Amino acid sequence: MTSFRKRLLVLIIGLVVVTQTVTLAAVLASTAHNVEARAAEQLRSGTSFVQQLIRFRGSQLANGVAVLAADFGFREAVASGDVPTILSAARNNAQRIGADIVLLLDTQGVLLASTASEVVASHAPLVNLVRDAHGRHDQPSFMVFGERPYQLFLAPVRTPETIAWVAMGFVVDDSLAQRIHDLADTQVVLVSRGPDGTLHVASTLPSAKEKRATGLLPADAAATEAHVVKLAGTQYLGFSQRLEARGDPVDVTLLKPMREVLTPYQDVRDALLAIDGIALVLAAVVGTLLGRSATRPIGDLVLAARRIQQGQYETAVHVSGGDEFRSLADTFNAMQRNIAERERDITHHLYHDSLTGLPNRVKAESQLEQLVSGTKRNAALILIDLRNVHDINASLGHHVGDDVLREAGRRLRQNAHTTDMVARLGETQFLIIALDCREERAPLYAEQLTGVVRSGFHLSGVSFDLHVACGVCLYPDHGDSAATLLRRAQIALEDSTDARTRVAIYRTGRDDEHRRRLTLITDLRTAIDRDGLSLVYQPKVTMATRSVKSLEALVRWTHPQLGPISPGEFVPLAEATGGARRLTSWVLKAAVGQMGQWREAGLEVDVAVNLSANDILDPDLGDEILYLLRSRRVEPTSLLLEITESAVMRDPHLAARHMQLLRVAGVRFAIDDFGTGHSSLSQLNMLPVDELKIDRSFISHARLGSDAATIVTSTIELGHRMSLDVVAEGVEEPEAWNLLRQLGCDFAQGYLISRPLAPQDVPAFVVQANQLLPASDSTVLQIRALDQLTARFRG
Repeated sequence: MTSFRKRLLVLIIGLVVVTQTVTLAAVLASTAHNVEARAAEQLRSGTSFVQQLIRFRGSQLANGVAVLAADFGFREAVASGDVPTILSAARNNAQRIGADIVLLLDTQGVLLASTASEVVASHAPLVNLVRDAHGRHDQPSFMVFGERPYQLFLAPVRTPETIAWVAMGFVVDDSLAQRIHDLADTQVVLVSRGPDGTLHVASTLPSAKEKRATGLLPADAAATEAHVVKLAGTQYLGFSQRLEARGDPVDVTLLKPMREVLTPYQDVRDALLAIDGIALVLAAVVGTLLGRSATRPIGDLVLAARRIQQGQYETAVHVSGGDEFRSLADTFNAMQRNIAERERDITHHLYHDSLTGLPNRVKAESQLEQLVSGTKRNAALILIDLRNVHDINASLGHHVGDDVLREAGRRLRQNAHTTDMVARLGETQFLIIALDCREERAPLYAEQLTGVVRSGFHLSGVSFDLHVACGVCLYPDHGDSAATLLRRAQIALEDSTDARTRVAIYRTGRDDEHRRRLTLITDLRTAIDRDGLSLVYQPKVTMATRSVKSLEALVRWTHPQLGPISPGEFVPLAEATGGARRLTSWVLKAAVGQMGQWREAGLEVDVAVNLSANDILDPDLGDEILYLLRSRRVEPTSLLLEITESAVMRDPHLAARHMQLLRVAGVRFAIDDFGTGHSSLSQLNMLPVDELKIDRSFISHARLGSDAATIVTSTIELGHRMSLDVVAEGVEEPEAWNLLRQLGCDFAQGYLISRPLAPQDVPAFVVQANQLLPASDSTVLQIRALDQLTARFRG
């Protein structure tokens, strides 16, 4: 020790000893912690597995009890109270799925029949089962009967009203614990607590003494950490958790003997001690060898972790080294398999419809993207909509509607070509992507597919047909992207509805029409709210005196970007989108207000206002009109409301009642476009009408001896016999004026008399027209003079 070499050797050896000792202690402590943490994580994962197993058993019960509850013979037996038949059917169905118990309860939870005697003897509060049956169906339900706990599932027995509840159950015993043990490779303890606080233990522990001690295990439903427990002198690493369930609480505890938990640690400890002893003699060599040996498995596991991170689950992990590395490799392999299975399941649900099992919208769009980007093949998109499924849901129930959708999907898949994709695109829409389908074949193919789903449905004792509409667009003719093709197929579908045809093919240019339609619908609401509309007035001439006593108010709209919009375009849009009532209110307010201004200025004229199809059926219309007339101090007799025959035909009696209330107040009515509707003379006779307006389509073709002239003649005679004034619309030629005058028509309006006038031009026109006196019997000269007068006012 006096020599420097010895001291240096002692110093080096001491440093090596201290370093190795500290390192050994740290490694052993870290290894022990990691081993326990890994075991705890396995136990924690095992409890999740137990939850899944319980839910799987619950799904078995759900299927079994659903089959039993739907069995016609069983329902008949329940309805008649035939207990032997009930029990026989219950036992047969229980044997199919291995259930241990079947209960039949009335709607109040009173036990009617049971396959287990302990249920009758236990007097358990079965009403809780019926109450809990209305809760979440994805949670299991547990209940203790006598000395045996059961996992139960209920289903209603309907005929069609719920007359009873049937329940099936599995017993929670040692066999269940053993099954979990075989799958999770841990000792299992299941502790059930009855309503009276008694404990019922099912366990896989080998010792009877240990099984008895499991009743003393702490139950903590919110536990998140593993704990060490001692049972009959044996230490276990355990993890306890309360099952997510209804009814009586059930706690599951997974146990693993500490000697098994620490086995990898003991192997590592012994190896490290050996390595530590050898390191004192051959530190460099052994250190190099051990470094290489220790890092190789870790490197393999790191590579495996990277593969898993990149989504590659096919390559199994094989590492050399101690048991802990092999155990970790096995864990990696199990993790790869579980992740792959979950991804497959998630992928399936992501791309498939849960009701029909067909590909969903996401899958269809993906298929279309592949079609337009990776192939030059022609294809047709056939979009089929089942229009009356909502009516079926409302009348027969959503379950029948679901059956209809499933059957429609099955028929489409069965009749479509094997290379075609059939997808459920929306709630009631199905999409068929037909490859190599050209324009000449697509309509026939669409007709065939709509035909197979249109008729022949026999569900819930009812036979019915579906109202089917279909839109077709072609690739690449009608678009080169998935979004464009789907949008244009939808446009074609709407066109089929508007045209009342079963199948419609997309027409080029319809996109602009739909965008214009949407713009008009949106901006029309704004125009109504902000007084962006205007009224013009077309004079109506008394043919006998050629005087102007009344005008027809016509609405006009000049769009800020699109310019003047024809009423024939925006009025039907308002009616189709539910805005016609608001438009009518605006027109009435503007027209009555203008009448008030004219009367204050000394101009006495009547004004006619057109009502839309639903206006006359609105019970609030009368109060609104009378309020406007009173507030503007306008005589009700000065207002004439024009309604079409089609409006009256919707509900003649209701329309007549509303018209009569206004008629009593003095408001007059006219039937507009007479001759183009479907009203009968009896319906016309019951209405309080003052005028008939002959549609312009008859006037424009009226010539002596023509069919149109015959119709006009008959209409005028009919109106006069019913004491009604007759008005001819669309008078544009002197010949039509002469014919109408010869036939005795009362009033006329049209471009021959005047185009629609702005409000400020009306007073001068009326004054001048009423001062124009007939100078001769020449009607043509008078009309030309009137026309010149009109032109002067327009100029």
